[in-house]
Formats: sequence, C-alpha cells, structure tokens
Amino acid sequence: MLAVRGLTKRFGATLAVAGVDLDVAAGESVGLVGPNGAGKTTVFNCVFGQVRPDAGTVELDGHDIGRLPTWRRARLGIGRTYQRLEVFPELAVRDHLVVALRVHHHGARLWRDLLGLGAPTRDELAEVDSVLDAVGLSDRAGVPVAALGLGACRLVELARAVVAKPRLLLADEPSSGLDEHETGELARLLRSLQLARGMGMLLVEHDLAMVEAVVDRVVVMDLGRVVSSGSFHEVMSARAVQRAYLGAP
Repeated sequence: MLAVRGLTKRFGATLAVAGVDLDVAAGESVGLVGPNGAGKTTVFNCVFGQVRPDAGTVELDGHDIGRLPTWRRARLGIGRTYQRLEVFPELAVRDHLVVALRVHHHGARLWRDLLGLGAPTRDELAEVDSVLDAVGLSDRAGVPVAALGLGACRLVELARAVVAKPRLLLADEPSSGLDEHETGELARLLRSLQLARGMGMLLVEHDLAMVEAVVDRVVVMDLGRVVSSGSFHEVMSARAVQRAYLGAP
C-alpha cells in the first residue's frame, strides 16, 4: 500500500534521511525504530507531506503522492498522530471527532456554522460515539480536553485519527510521556484497533516493549539510513542494531 523509494532529505549540511526504502502492506503494522536523530520523524513528515524530500518517491496504492499537499494525502486515507500533543484544549472530546469526521467527508460548510445550522447529525454522532466507545472515552465525551490528563489526551488524538477510517495510520511516538501501565494499555488498544479495522500502520516508537506488542515487522534506522529490517527478534539480534542502540563494537 505504501512504497517509499530512495527517500533523501537534507537540512543544511545535515543529511537527515539518506536513500530510505520502506514498505507497508495493506493491513500490516510496521515499526520504525532507532536512536534519537536517526531520521524517523523526518521520514514520517515526508510521507505525510509536511516536509518535501530532496529526492525519492512516496507512493500510495501505486500512485505517486509526493507532490500532494497534506490535506489531499489525508483524504486519500492517511491518518496521523503526533509525538507532541496536537489537540484543541477548549473543545470537548466528542467535538474533536465530529470536526475530523466532517473534514473527512468534505461536509464542513462555514456558512452553515455561521447560521447555527452546523449541529452534528444523528449518523455523525453514532459514528463518533462508536469510536469513543472503542477507545474507552464514552464517559468523557462532553469533557473539555483541557480537563483531561495526558493519557486520555493521547486517546483523543488516536480516536480523532481513527474516526476518519484511515487505510494507513502514522503513529509518531504515541507513548511519549506515558507511564509503563498507560503505555501497555495503549499498546493493546492500538493493536486491537489496527486489526479490527484492517488498517496499515507505521509506528515510530522508542519503547521497544510497545513495538514488540504492536507490530508485525520492524525497520531500524540509524544516521538517516535503514540498517536492518525483519521480525522484532531478528532485528534486535542484528549487529548493526546493537551498534546503533548500545554502541557495541
């Protein structure tokens, strides 16, 4: 479904990504891991269109999407969560999902909101409430996000991405800031949603226990390059990966 070929990106004199090849099949969960500065988030940003690569291609279902803006890629079925929380503090939990659903359905109309005609439909609320139930936020649907803890905010961001029914979910360090228990719960939820909805998923994550629990295959980057790819246990035993993580000779 996703095919990245020869992806290269420089920031001044720094070569952040150097000729990376990466694939995610339909319904497959792939972990993208590596030490800090390996280039993982830059790859994400190139796939989602927030950064334009200097070379290489990004294809979705065989179509080159490298020149499409971010919103077009989202409407083609790519969803994303962020390492740094990106939420609207004043909006209630349910409203986050309603906004995402309307944008995905191309149904948001400014004039309707200005005239007070923009209330959610029964079908929209049913779809939103189904996702809230799936992530365990039904009891906080009307609560402003500003009143929630970090763990619940992570769930809001995940639910907002999932309600648009992405075919490919890009999850950028979703456990950032969470404790061990919250990370374990989030890992189980991510895997459950990914399998139940048949989504492809590309996960950037430093918590390797979470990666092991969530993905089918792991791609390891170091200094902008892919150094290993395979099952979790295969790549963790590779010499190049041990050098990247542990400085092993």
